[in-house]
Amino acid sequence: MKIAILTRTGFHHTSFINRLQEKFEIACVVREAYPVTRRVNRFQFFLKNILSQKGRQAIKDDLCLRDFHGKFSAGFRYHRMLKDFLKAPFDIVVERPGTKYFNVKCGDINSSDFASLLKGLGPDVIAVLGSSVISPEIISIPLSGMINLHSGLSPYYRGTWSYGWPIVNSEPEYIGATVHYVDPGIDSGDIIYQTRPAFDDKDDLNAIFLKVISEGIELALDAIAEITGKGAAASFKQPERTGKLYGLSDFNADAARRCIFNLEEGVIGRYNAVKQAADARVSLIGYIAPRLFR
Repeated sequence: MKIAILTRTGFHHTSFINRLQEKFEIACVVREAYPVTRRVNRFQFFLKNILSQKGRQAIKDDLCLRDFHGKFSAGFRYHRMLKDFLKAPFDIVVERPGTKYFNVKCGDINSSDFASLLKGLGPDVIAVLGSSVISPEIISIPLSGMINLHSGLSPYYRGTWSYGWPIVNSEPEYIGATVHYVDPGIDSGDIIYQTRPAFDDKDDLNAIFLKVISEGIELALDAIAEITGKGAAASFKQPERTGKLYGLSDFNADAARRCIFNLEEGVIGRYNAVKQAADARVSLIGYIAPRLFR
């Protein structure tokens, strides 16, 4: 079976590529660039806002978010924790003979040129982590399906930052990883496997994210092994009209502050004290116990 990987360019994406390459012969690796962010002139921003109360709050919010992203972006940026959690090399893609490697601009994965490229390669299965939302045409190309590693527990938390919103909402029992078939929705395809890592009382957001990703990568290996061995993986439809869907626009300084506050006030420790009862309230599909962090 021909296996392709579609991911981005962060450190955890690189580890995802290398971990899959350790276990399978990969035909093609595609790395999609991150969206280009508009650069803001900080001095002009400060001058524009300093004279009004609303503007001063905007300055405080901007500083909060800059500090938050600077401290809690392990995987997307280098962090000393990466070596403690990611199982495969994360600093460089280890290129293998016979594997084709491509870098594409953000959004180009849905272009006609990319569709032609994939059709020419003829992958049987595509493994995804962190790409743009994928068009139905691209989803339909792999003969045995496309699977996605989602850093959240679908259907309860779908979309972006699905490991962080449960902390904001004081419900850590909803932190975990899901591997599912890709459909035209957002993290809404049929579920193959789910897991929930064990957390230490003092884990910060970096540790939580890296545990989720690391355990999720192992689930992706399981799903690919099942697909390549049987032609398909057993999967189950997600319950409809259940859970929450978050987009990039939902995240703001208030969410960042609440996340930090809840972690500092011991939300993980309180969860661990009643873990068995709390976990029992959340029904998971295709559950596999954590293997790296138990």
